[in-house]
Amino acid sequence: MTPSVDRSRNENGFSLVELLISITLFTIVTGSIFGVMAVAKATRSVVSEKTGLNKNVRIALNLIGRDAYNAGFGYPLKNTVILTDNRMGTLLGIPNDPDTTRDTVAPIIAGDNRTLNTYNQTPNVRTDQVTFLFKDSTFNLVGGVSQPLKVNAATTKSGGTIDEIVPLSGSNSLCNVNDLYLVTGSSGSTLGLVTGKSGANKIEFSNGDVLGINLAGASGTLRAITVPASIQRVRMVTYFVTPDGTLTRREYANSPPVFPATPQAFVDAPLIYGVQNFQIEYIMDDGVVTNNPIAGPDGIAGTADDLPTNLAAVRQIRVSVDVRSVENMSSGQPYRETQTTTFSTRNLGYEAN
Repeated sequence: MTPSVDRSRNENGFSLVELLISITLFTIVTGSIFGVMAVAKATRSVVSEKTGLNKNVRIALNLIGRDAYNAGFGYPLKNTVILTDNRMGTLLGIPNDPDTTRDTVAPIIAGDNRTLNTYNQTPNVRTDQVTFLFKDSTFNLVGGVSQPLKVNAATTKSGGTIDEIVPLSGSNSLCNVNDLYLVTGSSGSTLGLVTGKSGANKIEFSNGDVLGINLAGASGTLRAITVPASIQRVRMVTYFVTPDGTLTRREYANSPPVFPATPQAFVDAPLIYGVQNFQIEYIMDDGVVTNNPIAGPDGIAGTADDLPTNLAAVRQIRVSVDVRSVENMSSGQPYRETQTTTFSTRNLGYEAN
């Protein structure tokens, strides 16, 4: 007996046309999804990269702003700080003046068009640098406040190669080798780097220090300081960009010698990599904006018409940082970020520091 077949069910499958339409629609939808995902991924990459650049620039600008705010704190303005001719210019790599007289050391030192930046895709771009000086608020704390240490007038020994200072406290325990000091007396102020300590009560400032600022003997600036006198440890910080595009914070001296007891001239801290440009403008107390306050009417630093006293008249500094990434976007162009911030040099406006 032949079994019966139930033909009531519709066993028809998809036609070729239906299948092709389904595949086409699936391809379109899938392609759209992948396109959206690719755009989202590219956008996320751009946002992530720009966020990283933004963060690094903000951190660096915050540090510059902090040191700009501190510039001149506890540092003489009207009572000018004097240093042997061209010592500071040589140390910072900025143009020396053409005369042979002693130089003034302001709490802000400008360095216009200082370093050739080979990282910048535009040839012959030079970046700026700036230096700040201010008192070290951790030195000789009295009631939680840093105080100068009273000292006797400097004397010279070792055939005129070492100047000695004796604190009135009778102890040199507060002072360390490689400390940078502002020495102030009734006749003015100068800077000196401690190169040694003698016994329990003498501080030595000898020729040949790692910063090259000391000059012992009767012709040096330390011996010109008359009592009553005092010393105050100061901090000296420079911001500059290396030729390969690294914004760097350099702090001079004030770090103990490392094994085998070799003094360090400075300690560098890299802040941002990939810096294309770093430019600084100075807003003066009369509202004039300049790239280099020390440059005289000819606009060139290191010439006879320089005005070094102008550096104490800086009231704001405007810092501009231009950064680009190593990686490129899908367009083939690098990620770029430019930020400009203005900081007040609040301590320079006070006559008594």
